[in-house]
Amino acid sequence: MNFYPIPPVLQAEILVQITAPLRCTGQPTDWRSGSALPASDIFLEGPVYSSDGHLYVTDIPYGRILKIDTQNHITECVKYDGEPNGLVIREDGCIVVADYKQNHLTANSGIDGFQGLLVFDPSTGGISPLLARRNLERFKGPNDLVVSSKNEIYFTDQGQTGMSDPTGRVYRLCPDGRLDCLVDNGVSPNGIALSPDERFLYVAMTRSNSVWRLPLNSDGSTTKAGLFFQSFGASGPDGLTVDEEGNLFICHPSLASVFVVDADGIPKARIATSSEGGKNLTNCTFGGEDGRTLFITDSMKGNIQFVRWHCGGSVKPKAVKTR
Repeated sequence: MNFYPIPPVLQAEILVQITAPLRCTGQPTDWRSGSALPASDIFLEGPVYSSDGHLYVTDIPYGRILKIDTQNHITECVKYDGEPNGLVIREDGCIVVADYKQNHLTANSGIDGFQGLLVFDPSTGGISPLLARRNLERFKGPNDLVVSSKNEIYFTDQGQTGMSDPTGRVYRLCPDGRLDCLVDNGVSPNGIALSPDERFLYVAMTRSNSVWRLPLNSDGSTTKAGLFFQSFGASGPDGLTVDEEGNLFICHPSLASVFVVDADGIPKARIATSSEGGKNLTNCTFGGEDGRTLFITDSMKGNIQFVRWHCGGSVKPKAVKTR
């Protein structure tokens, strides 16, 4: 990885640790089947910050969405038979969920396959399907998503794709229900983010240890996708976010870091994991009272880390529905 000139290193701190009563110790999950990751009682991802000061995160193996409030109290919002990953708040206050798990209709679920895009209503605790198929075909396994100013939902369909199976996809779901496939040769497409002017879409390609940059044309299509960031390590870039200046934040689990590069790819900073935290920094989002706090999920350790930044995120927090 050519991370030169060498940028300053910022040390993250732990905001909150998910404690034993809220961990799923001893509960069954098949989420790690075929994975090199060891068994765990939690795996955090998908942070999103709401305008009322709450931070929502997912616990993938156990089908949970957790909420950390302004006093750092943690509650379980919902638990269902799924594998939620990325979260994003819609204008109506509901939270759209990228769910990896494929599941058949059960007497209790009322949903024909949780895998796909779901909608979580924080005001009722209910979860319902939004998009389960493309032309009757199941998705490979949605991972992360972002919403544009036009209410378009861009999301990655990662599944088990990689260097030996470069068939991961990136989709755009339009408000009128039209679904466009922008990429069908992704090498494990994972995190996704829009530039502040929404002219470019960034996609983390985990198994090629890179981030692609997709120019978005006026008609919504993309051409001349390029390699924007190249790294190394046992695992590649995961979650992405962008600040209001256009700097891209790249979570890299195997290197215990969040790399920050500007819109030209020049290094700005490296955020290192807390001295008391783990190495698996998987996802990040901006929030806090002034919007300048970067929250980072330390997945396997089950904590939220944070670092202060000089500006806020390009995506401003939205209000969630309340009772």
